[in-house]
Amino acid sequence: MKRQFIIHKQFVFILVACLLCPVFQDISLGQEFGKIYWMEDNRIRRANLDGTSVEDVIPNMPNVTDIALDLRNKKIYWVNASKAKIERANFDGSNIESIITGFAMPPQGGRMQIRCGNRKCEGTAIPDGQKPIKLKHEQLIRPYSIALDVGANKIYWGNWHIDIIQRANLDGSEMEDLTIDQRIKLHFTEWISPLNLALDIDAGKMYWTDGKRGRVGRANLDGTKIKYLITDRRTPYGLVLDLKNQYVYWTNSTKGKIQRIAFKGIQVKDVVKGLRHPMDIVIDQRFGKMYWINQGSGTIQQANLDGSDVITIVTGLIFPTSIALDTGVTYDVTPEISKLTTTWANVKAE
Repeated sequence: MKRQFIIHKQFVFILVACLLCPVFQDISLGQEFGKIYWMEDNRIRRANLDGTSVEDVIPNMPNVTDIALDLRNKKIYWVNASKAKIERANFDGSNIESIITGFAMPPQGGRMQIRCGNRKCEGTAIPDGQKPIKLKHEQLIRPYSIALDVGANKIYWGNWHIDIIQRANLDGSEMEDLTIDQRIKLHFTEWISPLNLALDIDAGKMYWTDGKRGRVGRANLDGTKIKYLITDRRTPYGLVLDLKNQYVYWTNSTKGKIQRIAFKGIQVKDVVKGLRHPMDIVIDQRFGKMYWINQGSGTIQQANLDGSDVITIVTGLIFPTSIALDTGVTYDVTPEISKLTTTWANVKAE
C-alpha cells in the first residue's frame, strides 16, 4: 500500500509538471523577445534585450527628444520637437498619428514672447523676417519629455514654451496644466523645464529632471506639493524610478555618472562613473537591471542596479538619445490563471 501511494504521488507530481510546462515556455519566450527601443540618427530603432537583432522601426524621424511605450496597447509615443508634436504609432511602426500639436517656430528661427496671468499664458512668435504671430494658451505647446499612465488613460509631458508640466488623455483630448499655478504664484522664479519625466502611479507622484536649474523635482500627479530632491546643479538628464527599492536614478551627463537618491531624499550616491555623456536610462525591475545610452561612445550599456557588472550590449550608434524598454511579458499567461495556486498572474505586465 505504501509503495502504491508513493507511485501515485510521483504520478501526480509528473502530471502537474507537464501541465505547468507551457507556462514556463511562455515565460521564457516573453523574456527572450523583450525589446529595447531607442532614438538614433533620425530613426526609432529596437533590439533584443541582449543587443542582438537591431532593426529600424520608424525611419525619417528627425529631432525626436523622448519616446515611451504603451505595453498594453502596443503603441510607441514620441516627441517630435521640430514640429512641436507628440505622435504615436503601432509597435511595428504602422499607423502614425499626431495626438498633441503646438506651435513650431519656422526653420529659419525667431523668438518668443510669453506673458502669463490668471492661470493662463499668451504669447507672440516673432519669426525672422516675418510678421509677429499672436498665440493663445492652447497653442503654446513645445513638448520635450513624455511619460504614460496607461491605466488612467493619461500622457504627461514637459512644455518648454511655458516651462510647465501638462497632461491629456492618450488620444490628446482633455488637456490640462499641472504646474502653472506654481509658476504664476512665484512670479516666474520657479520655472519647471522638464528634460525627463517619470511616474510613481501607486504613490500618486511624478518626478522630473529640471534642465535649466539642474534639479530633480517631485510633485503630486495633479501638480501640487512640488518638492526638489536635489538642487545643487548636478546636471541631471535621464530619469528613472526604482519603485521596488524606492530610489530615483538619473544620468549626470556632464560628469559622466549615474547617480541615485532615496525617495526620502537623504543622500546622493554615485552608482556608475567614467561614462561619456550618459543620456536616457531605464530599469528592468524584474531582473534588477538598468540600461542607459552612453552618447559619447555611441553605445547602450547595462548593469545591475548597484552599478556592478557593466556591459556594453549595442555599439556603433550615431547620436543616440532616448531609450524605452519592452520587457516582453505583456501577454496573458496560459493555462487559465484562476486554476493555478501559484502567483503566475504577476507575469502579466501592463
